Amino acid sequence: MELWEIHPSLVHFPIALLIAGLCTDLYARARRSLSAGHVAVGLYIAGVLAGLVTGLAGLLAFYTVPPAHTEQAHDQVVWHLGLALAAVVLFAAVAWLRWRGWGELPSAGSLLLSLVAVGLLTAAGYLGGHIVYHGAMGIEPDLLSPQLAQHHHGKAGEARHASGGDHRSR
Repeated sequence: MELWEIHPSLVHFPIALLIAGLCTDLYARARRSLSAGHVAVGLYIAGVLAGLVTGLAGLLAFYTVPPAHTEQAHDQVVWHLGLALAAVVLFAAVAWLRWRGWGELPSAGSLLLSLVAVGLLTAAGYLGGHIVYHGAMGIEPDLLSPQLAQHHHGKAGEARHASGGDHRSR
């Protein structure tokens, strides 16, 4: 596994945990179930922690991904990072609020904050997919058109391209 491949292997865990946290909180409020609310808090906390690890893996991916991709994809990574970070920060606030109110059902405010965070998370996920599927970021250079395979960012990309190695033969 290449370093840049860690991020896509982890990214689904925080997404699933955080959305499950919101769904469980909605269930807790609808059914007036404190125990379901406690599960939601655990899901939020686990999702935020997984999101932080995944975000660090994303930064690692940014600096180690093969250099062949569109310029647009390179620019969109900053937006992807910003949206994902905003979502994790909002979910961290929700986790903290819900943990502080351990013996209470989720408030309308915390549910609204979670919904906004899910919207940001969804936008970040969409953009991440767009970066890969439409911008070729993270695609092996040998699989790309010659124009994209020649696209470089910085010395690391030049050194990697100059080696001419077939990444699939490792």
